[in-house]
Amino acid sequence: MGLRCLALLLLCCSAHSFSSENMLTIYTEEFPPYNYIYKGKVVGVNADIVAMACDIADIKCEFALYPWNRAMTLSLKDAKSGLVSTSRLPSREAKYQWVGPLISSPACFYKLASRDDVHISNKQELANYTVGLHKGDAYEEILKHWGFKEHINYIPFSEKFDEIRAFTEGKLDLFIASANSLRFHIQNYRLREDQVTPAFVISDPRLGGNYLALNKAVPEGIVLRLQNAIDEIYAKELDLPIKARYLETITQISEQELTLEARCTHQ
Repeated sequence: MGLRCLALLLLCCSAHSFSSENMLTIYTEEFPPYNYIYKGKVVGVNADIVAMACDIADIKCEFALYPWNRAMTLSLKDAKSGLVSTSRLPSREAKYQWVGPLISSPACFYKLASRDDVHISNKQELANYTVGLHKGDAYEEILKHWGFKEHINYIPFSEKFDEIRAFTEGKLDLFIASANSLRFHIQNYRLREDQVTPAFVISDPRLGGNYLALNKAVPEGIVLRLQNAIDEIYAKELDLPIKARYLETITQISEQELTLEARCTHQ
């Protein structure tokens, strides 16, 4: 009886070990339409694509939503985890293993439609205005590289979307979003559709698009399985129904589009 119990115990431990190798926690933040909470579940165009990739790769993925800086910290400490949607920046390149690309759209500076005094044709003219952003996001790194100074050219906010409130109250000249995220701000009544207009596109080679960033300790085999699954999703166009659920257009807008409106509002 003792040997039988020992054998069962070893079998259980072996099964647990095997299953744990194929389990990941995917940390994320409230960032619609890419990833956000809806009816107690993490959803969004990139969250759903990653969930589908996990199913195809036969990996059990559980999503956990936190403020961005907390989510990033956890993903760097947790050996069996990933982070989505993560802008692929040079400063982050060596910290993660990258799976993607996922869905993104060009980021833009937006101004109030009533602000006829705001005119921007190049990066240097941006320094004449104030812009708000979420502390620690990818665009803070870009603006710093452009020579912008914190609390002079840009104002960081610790709470997500507080910069939009300050912008609509006239305390800031500009805020940063994309055509995809702008639509969700309008739908959630943070902005009115006629209230804002694009002012300038953020174009910088350091912005590598959105990815699933995996902890460096995640086995190479799991990384490869997830990348193959992402490639399969695109090859079979399994992403199109997901895009249709969350995006106004399922066509990827590139930074080479001719008009400011096409890049920043999908019009």
